[in-house]
Amino acid sequence: MSSPIPAVVAWAVIGYVTVLLSVRIWLGGGTVMDRLVNHTGLWSIATLLIYRCASTPTIDDPANQLALGCIFLTATYQYSIGRLTRADSEPDTVWRHQCNAARLALAATASIVLATASARYSGRSVDLRLAGVALGIGCAFAVTYNTFVLTRRCLGALRDVDTPRAARIVCIVLIGSNAVISGAHALWLCQLATGWPNCPQLSLVQAAFTLWVAINATLHAMPLVAELVLRAGMDRATRTCRRLLPLWRDLTAAVPEVVMPVDARPGSDPATRLLRMTVEIRDAMLHLGAYLPADNNETQRNTVREPESDGGITDYAHRLIRAAQARKAGLPPAGTGTPPQSPLVAHDFDAELAHLIELARVWPQAKAAME
Repeated sequence: MSSPIPAVVAWAVIGYVTVLLSVRIWLGGGTVMDRLVNHTGLWSIATLLIYRCASTPTIDDPANQLALGCIFLTATYQYSIGRLTRADSEPDTVWRHQCNAARLALAATASIVLATASARYSGRSVDLRLAGVALGIGCAFAVTYNTFVLTRRCLGALRDVDTPRAARIVCIVLIGSNAVISGAHALWLCQLATGWPNCPQLSLVQAAFTLWVAINATLHAMPLVAELVLRAGMDRATRTCRRLLPLWRDLTAAVPEVVMPVDARPGSDPATRLLRMTVEIRDAMLHLGAYLPADNNETQRNTVREPESDGGITDYAHRLIRAAQARKAGLPPAGTGTPPQSPLVAHDFDAELAHLIELARVWPQAKAAME
């Protein structure tokens, strides 16, 4: 083997990318972006596998010719990914252009491989210097142009003050990884065209491409992790919904009219479910305000306050449980005056949610004490 990459490292990268690609396919997703990323992964795996079959580090080796063609194809898909990030891009148009570019790349690679194989079979000597330069120029142009497009997109995101820190890190890594493989192609073209430097530059391209594949596969894995966390119900919104569920279940059982019909719910994503659950709990608490028994610890029944201790929130939980039981039993409101207002009053969603989480925290113990 002429590969500069140790076998254990090469097979580890191949296995790593294969696992990530398998998870992507398993999770589904039929958007154009999903298809572009999946095809990029497939051609990357094919390139790494072909490199493992190369016997010499020269362009005369058919394996290296096929590998360079695969790199060319991978670069075209990366370029289409960069085009798709434009605000005015049409996904169907990008995919159609990508299919045409892939056909041209396949045709160019097949022409070189078949021509050299035919000449070798006929016993004729073929100087692959020009063919190698031509194929190398095509690969280098595709990779460099792809790097330029992605770099421009990434720089735009870095200049945006609203770009999250994680997205900034991804942009910086993308710029660096694409620059590495572009530099390797530039050195290889220099060696093919001038003979300098006198070293196997195809090996450098292979090493740079392997590094690039590992980095980009890791970046593409970040949405996979988020999706797996979401499907496992371990995201923050779903965990919060589970914490609020006992409180929501008891309050909506007493005030079922606040629950939105199934066909009228705006969505089923965790954030939407959390918002809907919060609104329904709040509405149920407003309906139960007239049933709240008097708070013996308050001197003014209509004073709005925030609980300052577990004792305050627990006392309110006890009163709310009694109000829910009274309404569920069909009893009349607990007085004719203005109903006492909830102490869980906030001026923004985050503060209100924090108060409801505190109420949900003491709710099971308060309910058990009332039984």
